[in-house]
Amino acid sequence: MRLRTFVPLVLALCATTAAFAQPPASGYRFELTPTVSWRFGGELDGRDLAFVRADLEADDSAAYGLTLDIPLSRSLQLELLANRQRTDLGFDEGLFGPDLRFAKMDVSYYHVGVLFQGHSGRVSPFFVLSGGIGVLDPKLPGARSETRASVSLGGGVKVFFDDAEHIGLRFEGRGFWTDIGDDYGWDCGYHGHYRRCDYDDDFSQGQVSLGLIIAW
Repeated sequence: MRLRTFVPLVLALCATTAAFAQPPASGYRFELTPTVSWRFGGELDGRDLAFVRADLEADDSAAYGLTLDIPLSRSLQLELLANRQRTDLGFDEGLFGPDLRFAKMDVSYYHVGVLFQGHSGRVSPFFVLSGGIGVLDPKLPGARSETRASVSLGGGVKVFFDDAEHIGLRFEGRGFWTDIGDDYGWDCGYHGHYRRCDYDDDFSQGQVSLGLIIAW
C-alpha cells in the first residue's frame, strides 16, 4: 500500500474515532510521555542500498521518543507518537564469524493512533494501534532517505504514583512494520538458470520502552 493512500486512511480512522467518542469528562488527563526504548530487529536487502548481494541487519540499540495522548473518553485516547533510533547496518557472519558494520542509519517513526485502556486504581493496562510513516535514512554516499507507510501494534501498563494521576510510569512493548515496497531481481533461479521474479520487501522491528508520564 503506497504512502499517499495509506496516511489519509489512518487520519480518517482517527477522525472517525474522535467523532464517535464521548466528550471527555472533568478530570480526564492529557498525557505527555518522553520515552527511552531498546529497539531490536530490522533487515534490509542489500540491493536497496548498494550492489550488495546480502541482507543487511540493523543492530539492536536505544531509541528516544515522545508521545502525546489526548483523552476522547475514559477508556479511549488519541495518540501522537514520534521517536528515533540511531543504529548500524552490517553483515551477520554467523556464530563464530565477525560482525561487519556497513553504515550508520537513522530510523524514525511518526504515527497517529488509538489507545484503549482500562482502570484499576493507579494501574491502567492498555492496548495501542497506530499508523503513519517510517523514515529510513542510511548514512551512505549517494543514498537518500526513504519515507514509507508504517504501522505499529503494542500494549503495556501505566502506573501512577498519586491518586490524582499526575505523574506515572509507562511500560510498553511494541512492534513496527514499514512497507519498503515491491521490487524486481534476478535471484530466483534453479539448476543454474535464473529468471526475473518479484520479491516483497519490508522492515520490521520490535521495542520495549519505559516512559515518564506527565498528565494534566
